[in-house]
This record gives sequence, C-alpha cells and structure tokens, in this order.
Amino acid sequence: MIPGLEPIPLRELQALGVAKEWTVEGSLDDLPSLTPVRGHLQAEHRGNVLEVEGSLETIVTLCCDRCLGQFNHRLSAEVKELIWLGAEPSADAMTEAGLDMDAPEGLVESLDPRSHFEPERWVFEQLSLQLPVVNRCGSECPGMPGSSTNTRSTDPCSTDASSEALGQGAIDPRWQALKQLAGGDDDAS
Repeated sequence: MIPGLEPIPLRELQALGVAKEWTVEGSLDDLPSLTPVRGHLQAEHRGNVLEVEGSLETIVTLCCDRCLGQFNHRLSAEVKELIWLGAEPSADAMTEAGLDMDAPEGLVESLDPRSHFEPERWVFEQLSLQLPVVNRCGSECPGMPGSSTNTRSTDPCSTDASSEALGQGAIDPRWQALKQLAGGDDDAS
C-alpha cells in the first residue's frame, strides 16, 4: 500500500471545495515493480462529477511472449478522467452538468455519491491499462528457447511466421501438437 493514498469519502472531497492533491511514491501490492510508483494525483468534486487527474510512472519486469526472457518496461500515464457520481448518467443529467455524452473522453465509470474514492486503486487501474497486450523484449529477441531456427529474420520478434522466414520446411514446434491433431503431414496446407 502506498502511504497517504487511503480511501476518502466523496462527501469529504465535496466539503473541501477545492481539489485534493496526493503525491504518489511507493509500491502497489497488485503491481510488482522495480521502481516505486511515482507521480501526483488530484481529485475534485464538481457536483455530479468527480474530476481525477494524474501523472504516474514506474518500471515493471515483464516476460517476453516470444523467448520467455524477462525484460524491463517503463509504464507512464498522463490521465484526466471524469467519474459520474450517482446512477448511470442520463442524457438530460449530462447536459445539465455541461457534459457531452458523445465526447471521446466520455464517462465510463460511476460511483455511488455516498461511497469513497480510492486513489490507490485508481493509480493501479491507470498503470494496468498501460501494460502492453503483447510482450516483446525487443528487436534483438533470440526467439524460442531451444529452437535451431533462431536467426529467422532481421526482427525475430516479428509476427512473420512463414516457412520461408523459419527456413526450409522448418515447423515451429509450438504448432506440432496442432498438426498431429489435424492428422496432417509436412505437405498439408
């Protein structure tokens, strides 16, 4: 848990009348990282909307999907989010609050106005959204461990899996089980 990022009641944020600011420096239990998460965060209660803004960064260790080696990856987020306070917003309520329902930043989240804002959870969610979908260690990736065809192309982590890139008739061993299930041989397409 990051010290100082304890949940705060929304009513307390409303009573402040100004934005509440936090300095972020520490480790998240649910997101192991090499460096502490650093940055700042502020939340302002604006009637039916909670405006949350933050700048965060850390470095995490990921596992390459191609060679299974570990590599470091910098995560950083510059985020501004509006969170609706109450039930799902209607078009009339949005217009009354001066917001455009079709705006690209749109309102995705909503909170019960009697609940709490959890800054640490918000930080975790924003950094998690920055994690890559496909983890590649880089252009110097050696490829699969134990593969004799590790020198496939100039970018071994590319998604080009054609037989030309793998060599003369070489088959990626990860596909061998599928090939056996299909009952195909080397000439099947």
